[in-house]
Amino acid sequence: MTEQNPDLRIPEPVPDPKPDEAPAPDAAATPDPAAQSGKQTFVYAGLPRIPAHFTRAQKLLAFCCPLAGFGVLRYMILHALGLPATLVCWGVLTLGILFLKRTPRIRFNWSHRCMAAVLYLFPLLFCISDNKTMTGLCALYELAGIPFFFYHVASGEAALPRCLPLALYKALLDYPGQNNLMFPAIRQCLQKRKLSRNALYVLGGLLLGLPLSLLVYALLLSVDQNMGILTDWIRADWYRNLMIYLVQLLLGLPIGMFLYNSLYNNATRRNIRSLRQSDCTRILEGMRIAPGMLLYAIMTPVCFVYAVYIGLQASYLFSGFAGTLPEGFSYAGYARSGFFELCFLSVLNFLLIALLFLTCRRQGDARSLPLRIYSGILCVITLLLIATSESKMCLYISEMGLTPKRVYTAWFMLFLALVFLMLLLRQFRPRFHLARGVLVTGTLMLGLLAFSLPDAWIASYNLNAYKAGKLPHLHISDFVDLSDDAYLLYPDHRQQFEDMSPSVYEIHLTRRWEKDAKDPFRQYNYATWRFMKRYQP
Repeated sequence: MTEQNPDLRIPEPVPDPKPDEAPAPDAAATPDPAAQSGKQTFVYAGLPRIPAHFTRAQKLLAFCCPLAGFGVLRYMILHALGLPATLVCWGVLTLGILFLKRTPRIRFNWSHRCMAAVLYLFPLLFCISDNKTMTGLCALYELAGIPFFFYHVASGEAALPRCLPLALYKALLDYPGQNNLMFPAIRQCLQKRKLSRNALYVLGGLLLGLPLSLLVYALLLSVDQNMGILTDWIRADWYRNLMIYLVQLLLGLPIGMFLYNSLYNNATRRNIRSLRQSDCTRILEGMRIAPGMLLYAIMTPVCFVYAVYIGLQASYLFSGFAGTLPEGFSYAGYARSGFFELCFLSVLNFLLIALLFLTCRRQGDARSLPLRIYSGILCVITLLLIATSESKMCLYISEMGLTPKRVYTAWFMLFLALVFLMLLLRQFRPRFHLARGVLVTGTLMLGLLAFSLPDAWIASYNLNAYKAGKLPHLHISDFVDLSDDAYLLYPDHRQQFEDMSPSVYEIHLTRRWEKDAKDPFRQYNYATWRFMKRYQP
């Protein structure tokens, strides 16, 4: 055994700052006193330093986050969205705001208040609409928006960061994945209380003794069949529901840890590296390695192929603007032809523009004229292709009516067009905040589409167009897949549905009511509740 060197000593732990003191803005930039004194130290990388004392707010947050994770898992992921999901979103957002307000260095400005208002508004859709597509998109927006809101508030910046992808990485992956201190905070709170510590021992013993108890019960059941009475008791609804709650509570712990890490790291900034504008600038400058002439030579044949294609296929591409079909095409075939290719080309053109912007060798933010011209040409070509596809979709809708897929497709193409318009504007106005424009535009478009209840006006448009003679035919199958948002229009057009297919209409309404009645979570929104009241058999 080798003798230990007496000169190598582990330094004494540095006491944590008091709860009322603001932490250092960046732990990575704080000098190490031991390193400055010349002593050799041992560094344990990857292990978070547990604070000597958690504040009262941090301890209370550690107890609330597991319950919040349980609510997110049960009411937003595993079950249909409704009023419980709205309350969970509001509760998580309010919990985070109250916690951040107790941090002395954090101040809420007007942009933070606007973002909070949007995040409070979107969950209202869960208790209004039964449209699973729209509520699902809003749920994804909330699950990503709430952690980013915490990050943006704690950063102290009034405007959104220009390096939005890096900021999203920090908010959604980096900060929540560091300093897992939720359980140490709970343990520190309970270890000072003998009764609480004994309660933890009892709970741990019960959990550890559960497998052994199940083994003993199985052996006794094989000896005496009278033990079947206990089996009936275990199969009771209350016991099964209790087990479901416990399992979901355990599965929700990672979500609770994600929430706690996000709030704790954003509030304290302990042992983490903050995102700085200088870091973004350094990363961008490190990527600018390609000569401009090389990139322009790559883009020239690409633009030439686009120009030849548009020139040769002009009659096919622009037939939708004239309201006529090309020879040999049906309305459905004409609208669907090339749609997925268009999506691929849009993504490809976006990547080409990003390649030009990120890798072209230049000084600072200055852009040469050829760089702006080639990027502008790609934007204009993409906008032209999107416009032709949108015209084909409008022609298809005018002849065949609306469906959810057609509405979502038209909405997505319009969003793509606005993104490329902003890209085109960015080429000639470098100060334009592209990330903020895309985020605000996407939020407004999603909110307008979701809160307009698209299923309701899809059904209304089809019925009115059929009555006016604009649609040649109407089938009951066009309304079967619509959500409960559209069913309140049906009594006004009952005769039309019965003329089309009376048996199918009645059978479908009955099946829809039975399906809603079996799932109580579906009744926690206004549209389904009204449908259940009106069509009760």
